Amino acid sequence: MKISFVKYCALFAICNFSAQADELPWSAKSTDRQAGNVLATLEKSSTLSSHPTDLVTLAQQTSAHSSEQDNPSPAQKTASQGVLPGQVALKLAARPAATQVNQEYWVYDAYVSLHTDSDYDGYYHHFSVDFDVDTIYEHSDVYARLYLGVDEEFREYHTTADFHIDGDSTDDQLTVETELLSGFYPDDYEILIEIYDAFTHELLAVADGYSDADLYLISIESQNNEVIYVEPDVVVIEASGGSAGWLAMLLLPFALFRLNKK
Repeated sequence: MKISFVKYCALFAICNFSAQADELPWSAKSTDRQAGNVLATLEKSSTLSSHPTDLVTLAQQTSAHSSEQDNPSPAQKTASQGVLPGQVALKLAARPAATQVNQEYWVYDAYVSLHTDSDYDGYYHHFSVDFDVDTIYEHSDVYARLYLGVDEEFREYHTTADFHIDGDSTDDQLTVETELLSGFYPDDYEILIEIYDAFTHELLAVADGYSDADLYLISIESQNNEVIYVEPDVVVIEASGGSAGWLAMLLLPFALFRLNKK
């Protein structure tokens, strides 16, 4: 009975530790680019920073007319303050259903480029996602939320700035370059992309591993899990016998002579 109780306590401790590990905070830093121009850089975390300006650095705001719009988006409202919305990363228990999206917008194509694997274990912390959003309309302003998922649970790692799309043009493709900072264990992740209307915040389109195989089984991890092994320094100690060493060498022939004589 005592052994069973000890086993129960150990099992409870392991399960409790696993549950806490799953709830560890995560963070990532990403930069949006369109047509070679930087739109914004955002560090996004699952916990709210007490210094939001430390999280966001606006490099360029391409929507110069945003201040004149009657219904600006949260990104446009806060751009003058140097802060983008959504510093707190969301968590999805399931992917959006197809019935939730607007059929007038779609992600035409998406692909992932892997950049940096510091410990050469096959899992990268630095990568980028390129995607092309199309619409039946001539022009539209949208933004995207990007998630990383395993086993149908998705964690948001970036919210883009507002960007424009022009019908089915391929020249309006967006690039999101990311460095995962913490909270992502080495695994093969799926990337989920949600596209939202920049003014009404309606969910317009979704891309994931089901709709595009390039977004499936991405081998990545956060930077804090990049364990780099450093070879220890080899120290060579050279010892000198001094005058005693020279004396031993001089006496060596005499010792050999004595041994041979015996």
